[in-house]
Amino acid sequence: MNLFVLSESSDDKNHVSNAVGQTLEDVIASTCNATFIYPFKNDRIELLNGLQFSDAPYLRRFRHRIFKSWYTLDSLPQLGKNQNILLIIGMQPFGLLAMHALKDQLNQFDLKIGYILDGFNPNELDRSLIGNLDHLFVISAELADHMNDLGYVPTHFLPIATDVSRYGSLNPHRWIDIISYGRTNPQVHRTLQQHFYSPNQPNCKRNRVYYRSTFARGDADNLQDHISILSRLLSCSKVSLCFEASHTPRFMGYSPLLYRWFEGWAAGCTLVGKKPFGKGTADLMDWENSTINLPDSSTEWIPFLEELLKDSEWLSLNAQRNYRESLLRHDWRYRLQDLFKIVELPVPETLKLEITALTNQAQSLSIPSRAKMSSMGSVA
Repeated sequence: MNLFVLSESSDDKNHVSNAVGQTLEDVIASTCNATFIYPFKNDRIELLNGLQFSDAPYLRRFRHRIFKSWYTLDSLPQLGKNQNILLIIGMQPFGLLAMHALKDQLNQFDLKIGYILDGFNPNELDRSLIGNLDHLFVISAELADHMNDLGYVPTHFLPIATDVSRYGSLNPHRWIDIISYGRTNPQVHRTLQQHFYSPNQPNCKRNRVYYRSTFARGDADNLQDHISILSRLLSCSKVSLCFEASHTPRFMGYSPLLYRWFEGWAAGCTLVGKKPFGKGTADLMDWENSTINLPDSSTEWIPFLEELLKDSEWLSLNAQRNYRESLLRHDWRYRLQDLFKIVELPVPETLKLEITALTNQAQSLSIPSRAKMSSMGSVA
């Protein structure tokens, strides 16, 4: 089997949202002996950038259809004698349109697989994608059902993950009490900001640290540096705030498990916020205190969080549990194994060996039980 991975290359490659795809590509590179294909933008993109399009869905579909070959390659990859497999990875459906840079060679692949790493509206899926894919993987079980009902292309639910082997941590020295980044609950942020940093809060412990990222557009100078720095910040954090995203338009009312959960678990954080409720998410986070729901009443937020933060032993036990579960089920290596099995391809030997190493590492961890772990489950 010869695996080729085509990834959209664009000016916003360093946007922090692309961290999920970067960690996936890094794991593929280390386990699957893959050939990576990175198209670049051709002259048509300059014309596209000069045109003003409405946000109306039908106009976006028209734009993508007309300019679907806005990517090009200096040279086409050399296909092998054995089965040639093409995996196309994109954050959104239009990212998969980079496959057209392969031109006629696209039809020479024995199997073509797409993987979309974010939520999207199925009505905006370009028909040229449907006709060129044998399988499509998406991050929401309801979205997969929706796609299969439409009969476009066989679609499968494949949750995202992270590189636990590289970014996981059981760091015992956690000087950040609460970390918050990206999309969050603005009211929760204002409440925490006021409590932890206002001089008029006599009941606030001044040694508490609440860290909130302040970037506006999400562009990093270097994506790999961003991933490394954020993983380090998480490994130094006790609590990470995570809120489900069904109200965000691109998720179409669905509530999938998103990347920040996997980042936080792997880093040994206790996750606090609102659990995702999408189909299949409960099975992905079915251990004690995987996510602790914040109370609905804003007057309870500070007392609730202070109660969590003052119990160092409980936080340490929960960190170990989250890290162990990440090793056992939420590394990208498990997702790749599932993908190969679903499309009936052989699992690479290196991938098998690294999965064995993850499970052995998890089983070597001895996590003591504590009665309070169960009692806290009532608020989870």
